[in-house]
Amino acid sequence: MKQKAVILLAVISLAVLSSCGKGGADKPGLNPSDGPVKYAKASVSVFKDQDLKTWGSNLSKTEPVTLLETMKVQVKGAETEVAKVKLSDGTIMYINNKNLADKPVVFMEDTKAYVRNNASSKVYAVIPKGTIAFVVQEMGDWAQVYAGQIDGKWITQQWVNGGYTSEDGRIQEAKNFEEAAAVLKNSKSKPDQKSQALAVLKEISESSGIFSEAAKSILASNSGESTDSSGNNADGGGTAYQEVKVDASAGLTMREQPGTSSKSIVVIPNGSTVKILNKGNLEENIAGKTASWYEVEWNGNKGWVFGGFLAF
Repeated sequence: MKQKAVILLAVISLAVLSSCGKGGADKPGLNPSDGPVKYAKASVSVFKDQDLKTWGSNLSKTEPVTLLETMKVQVKGAETEVAKVKLSDGTIMYINNKNLADKPVVFMEDTKAYVRNNASSKVYAVIPKGTIAFVVQEMGDWAQVYAGQIDGKWITQQWVNGGYTSEDGRIQEAKNFEEAAAVLKNSKSKPDQKSQALAVLKEISESSGIFSEAAKSILASNSGESTDSSGNNADGGGTAYQEVKVDASAGLTMREQPGTSSKSIVVIPNGSTVKILNKGNLEENIAGKTASWYEVEWNGNKGWVFGGFLAF
């Protein structure tokens, strides 16, 4: 009996240790037993079908999902590796697997990115302190990373030897700073969006993180911003929507949701003027142009268009 009790205690201990292991257990809504946790490398669409035709939702940059399986699918005439994923709310969606990475990191110092995983190879670029990147694969002390476009160069599979952290708190701080700074830089941001961004930066400026001084600098340069709680300008004026012209010789398709797979509403003729209502989170590269999707109004229709064909 004593021996059986010892065995039973050992089994229970192993179960407890397993439940405390890594692999996404600390991510709300994600069950590590379902599959490995992956992260979105940018704001990107997920789809309801494996052909990536029916838009389902948008993932934000660094958002985690559970990878259930991958498959080869013909998407727009090309063989594509598609990932079947489970979102944190349990929804099953599909996404181009190239948009997922093993884990997000944030660089804590300016770091050299090499062509290969040794210090004797060519330095391809320097990744600035505070940059959010994603680990593609690891070999010993080296990591291959995706960091997007930096100073005109695309960092998609270069190698670094340290200089970063994968700590959740640091990544969230970097993401908050990046998003708030982008809102203030965007001339089309609404007053309530700017007010919220300023509040986020104020909180960051009062912290001891690596973005504290940068946040203080941005706050100083935006010290004239003043909005009330309703999001209107402090002088009493309402929100002013920007109007821009369509710059697409074949016309610009307005869709129900951001993304080329969403249902078409109408084709807006070249040279037409549209009213910008909102900037979406999805950014894509279409016909050599990288831009966000915008919610617009034209001729009584409201929908989403690709910003690369708007003449701002």
